[in-house]
Amino acid sequence: MELNLPLPSEYSERLKGFTDEVPVYCVHPDIDISGQFTEDFYVGATKSYLFSFNGEHHNLIKLSDCDAVQVRSQVDSGLFTVTINGKESIFARFTAKTTTQFACLSRGVNLFIKGHTDRIVENHDREKQCMKCGRVLNGAGVCPKCNKKSHSINRVLDICRPHWPMFSIIFAIMGFTTALNLGQQFVLRWFVDGYLEAGKGTLKNIAIFMAIYSSVIFLGFLGQLLKSYISNRLSLRVSYILRHKLTAHLQKLSMSFLHRRSTGEIISRIIEDTYSVRVFFSNSFCNMFHQIITLIALAVLMLILNWKLALAAFVFAPFIIAFAKTFWPHIRKIYHRQRRKGDKIHNKLQDVLSGIRIVKTYGREKSEIEIFNELNDDFASVQRKNELFFATVFPVLTLLLAFGTYLIVYLGGLEVLDGKMTTGELMQFVSYAGMLLGPLSWMSFLPRQIVNMTTSLDRIYDILEEVPQIKGNESAKKHKINGEISFKNVVFGYCSHEIVLDGVSIDVKPGEMIGLVGASGTGKSTFINLCMRLYDVDEGEITVDGINIKDYDPADYHSQIGVVLQETFLFAGTVLDNIRFARPDASLEEVIKAAKVANAHEFICKLSDGYNTYIGEKGHTLSGGEKQRIAIARAVLGDPKILILDEATSALDTENEYQIQSALERLRQGRTTFAIAHRLSTLKNADRIVVIDDHKIAEIGTHNELLRKKGIYYGLVMAQLEMNKRKSKD
Repeated sequence: MELNLPLPSEYSERLKGFTDEVPVYCVHPDIDISGQFTEDFYVGATKSYLFSFNGEHHNLIKLSDCDAVQVRSQVDSGLFTVTINGKESIFARFTAKTTTQFACLSRGVNLFIKGHTDRIVENHDREKQCMKCGRVLNGAGVCPKCNKKSHSINRVLDICRPHWPMFSIIFAIMGFTTALNLGQQFVLRWFVDGYLEAGKGTLKNIAIFMAIYSSVIFLGFLGQLLKSYISNRLSLRVSYILRHKLTAHLQKLSMSFLHRRSTGEIISRIIEDTYSVRVFFSNSFCNMFHQIITLIALAVLMLILNWKLALAAFVFAPFIIAFAKTFWPHIRKIYHRQRRKGDKIHNKLQDVLSGIRIVKTYGREKSEIEIFNELNDDFASVQRKNELFFATVFPVLTLLLAFGTYLIVYLGGLEVLDGKMTTGELMQFVSYAGMLLGPLSWMSFLPRQIVNMTTSLDRIYDILEEVPQIKGNESAKKHKINGEISFKNVVFGYCSHEIVLDGVSIDVKPGEMIGLVGASGTGKSTFINLCMRLYDVDEGEITVDGINIKDYDPADYHSQIGVVLQETFLFAGTVLDNIRFARPDASLEEVIKAAKVANAHEFICKLSDGYNTYIGEKGHTLSGGEKQRIAIARAVLGDPKILILDEATSALDTENEYQIQSALERLRQGRTTFAIAHRLSTLKNADRIVVIDDHKIAEIGTHNELLRKKGIYYGLVMAQLEMNKRKSKD
């Protein structure tokens, strides 16, 4: 998200009259200080000044005079306020669509006020509207209006470049078949003028003509057949490569990107959009060049044969050009709208099928069907309008093109009667005019086919051009870690303007167990997400064995982490496959050993096929405790040096909890462990307990030390004991 828009030259010159510093932040609200809509309002900051410009008016405040700046939300709008000497005043207003930019501006300016000099990390949220025309951006992250055609052409060329040998063969075949198609009419003219008109139409001559004419047609048929075969192979290869690239790139993308996109939308882009590209390359791309070659060859031949009749044939061609120029933006728009409606259907299906147990439990089948039908009706309505548009416009164009042929027959007939043209020449010219109708009519449909493909390419490259936030440096190390972890003044927010951890510092020794405690939303899960490097910090650094976590090879680092979460995810497959997920090369003996450590071997042996039992999607055939023990076995098999336990026993019964706790005790021996627990009693044996409050470390110490301190942790323990007493009484 852009946080430093270019300041208009007029305002930039006026700013230079106050300071030599350049703007570090600059945003463009769409309403002024009085709440009126405006296109000429800019608010920003240098490292020493907060400024705003609106026409002749400006406001400039020294940051050294400010206590703080703040964003205050209102209904569909907000206020950007400045506090000086304890008195708060309104500096700017903004609508809801620029809330994120002003929140980032507020955070960045407050850091300057506190004496920091660094600019905050650029917000990775996408723009919700086009910065040029203001259109709302949906689906792909490009504006259908402002996206340059050359950009789409370059993408198509990038796809074609690796396959140029196959394209060369196709183009050669197209040239050959075009020559044959045009040559047929020369054979027909030769026969009509040389034999039929001359009265030499004997059976022998007719047989010779039929043999030659049939041979030309048959060779053209073979060329078309070969072209179709190669085109289909090529299109299948292109779609295969795009699907492979998309899937591989998705694996590299950070969690923040995947959380922004729904599963149904991503699946739609991998399956449907790559299919649209395949259909274009199979049916349209190669035919497009064939039609262009045919059109050029026909135009040249017709002008050579009779330039007057040729001009009559082309009289309606400008209508096609005018149509393409007029309706191209509209066609792009309706295809983008249709794809967005399709994404909503995919998303709904994904949600319902993933949560089918909840749907049936609450008896919501009928309402879900009604919701889906509404989405389906909406999608069908858009499709119906689109098809009505094409069904109305294109037949009209085809009819206009046909008038050119009628004009040729009339004018050419007059020339034959006057003796200026032979019958064979007229037949040849009329045939060429009919052939000309094919390319012109086909090309009138071409904008629809191109826009359908470019819409899909926009959506595909919207993912492919996303830059992974978590990636290894060029000098990334593969290092067997010991488990010494240090947080050094770490600041992080999932959005740059929303701080989740603020100035967190802690040193953890190898093999130490750290319990994480705090109210919901204080940052416990975020802490372990940063440990696992699912996200990178905004400020500060995290080191592992004294090395910055960013300097590790991500894949190697993650292979040395074991994770057991509250909601265990198991893949559709066998028990053996799920345990081996941590180490695909592990032997059966190693898997069994890991299962025994996790107290899972006994119940696995009782399953119908033991370790080869198919457990279904998300392990729905197993109980919660059984799934947890398989997850622990998976973690054990990887022999992790860092162990993450996130509410691993909170949803289990007493018997299962005891078995899993004993398995976890064995698992954490000699490993650096971070544990989040709902039941605080499970953290008694932790080496240290960290209490996170207000996005910071509020308390740290052993269980007994924190109880003696009688602070936040003490209050949490007492509240939980009181709750347990009430439950026991009930």
